[in-house]
Amino acid sequence: MAATLALASSAVVLTGTSAHAAEQPYFTYANGWRVQQHPRLLADVNGDGRDDIVGFGDQGTYVALGRVDRTFAPPQLRLRDFGYDQGWREGQHPRQLADVNDDGRADVVGFGIAGTTVAYGRLDGGFTAPTLALRDYGTSQGWLKSEHVRELGDVNSDGRADIVGFGYSKTYVSYARVGGGFTAPTVAVNDLTAAQGWQIGEHLRELADVNGDNRDDIDAFGSRGVTVAYARSSGGFTAPALRSTDFGTTKGWSVQRTPRVMGDLNGDLIEDIVGFGNAGTYVSYGRFGGGFTAPTLKVADFGSYQGWKIGHHPRALADANGDGTADIVGFGNSGTYVAYGLADGTVTGSALWLTVFGNNDGWTVDLYPRVLADVNGDNRAEVVGFG
Repeated sequence: MAATLALASSAVVLTGTSAHAAEQPYFTYANGWRVQQHPRLLADVNGDGRDDIVGFGDQGTYVALGRVDRTFAPPQLRLRDFGYDQGWREGQHPRQLADVNDDGRADVVGFGIAGTTVAYGRLDGGFTAPTLALRDYGTSQGWLKSEHVRELGDVNSDGRADIVGFGYSKTYVSYARVGGGFTAPTVAVNDLTAAQGWQIGEHLRELADVNGDNRDDIDAFGSRGVTVAYARSSGGFTAPALRSTDFGTTKGWSVQRTPRVMGDLNGDLIEDIVGFGNAGTYVSYGRFGGGFTAPTLKVADFGSYQGWKIGHHPRALADANGDGTADIVGFGNSGTYVAYGLADGTVTGSALWLTVFGNNDGWTVDLYPRVLADVNGDNRAEVVGFG
């Protein structure tokens, strides 16, 4: 199978086994960008089907638009906001990209001091002036990045990303409105928060459609296993219930050692659980109507017994070959490894596709981010590395 993998910052584009170099001296360590200060994300901000680089630098928000030839246009300062000089701090103020007004373009959603600020993506690749969309979910209302998870996802299937916030004692939801902004927070569930023992350093909480109804559900990896609160067609969520007795801390899974992610590995439009355990990669497939299959060891790689470690070797899911299923991409010591998800529910063995982006090549998590995105609109994920 052919893979399409691209490097950007000093960009090398690889299709199959051929590569060519193109300088992209932006958003890099040498230009003053730091992991601890300057988030760099990828999303389609102008609606052309190609993911763009959005960097939150010192002066504000920079954008480099993705091109058909797998390079990026030179970055432009599109907003004098959301940046370090405007008081935004990586350890305090989450900034995310999502389409919150259903126009096909990613918007900036920042959880700052006063509340939730939004800048909407425009056709020219810029953004509207930031507006305080909601006086909630900010530090002034007691929300702390170190304690309270805030996620964006479409939980009512209207094409707009909503806010789900895991507060101190309750989980809240704010729905994106047709004309912009969000509804006031309402209680989604009376669970999954610090008051019930859920901690950021121990328990993962994410949004993903795990029952095939086109609405994002709340998926929480706790002590006993995986707890799910399903989004309802009438709004709100079902009561949280334990849907898998695996992938929890009592079974040896931990944030510090064994990461767990969500993705559609078999192309049925239902998100599956992928856990990078000790012996390798385990998968539990999401079922129509709810629940998961029993976890099975799909790939004897990407696990701690094979030398993969949190803080050294990022592992992510993305469609690398355009077949409609998510694949496993891991950045190991020797380079970039890929294992392909297949529609029949199998996963191929891992293979070294690129001898770059690895620890042996000098890429470290604390200095040089690596992300997966479709930068040329061919429905295959490229690797974008900020070197």
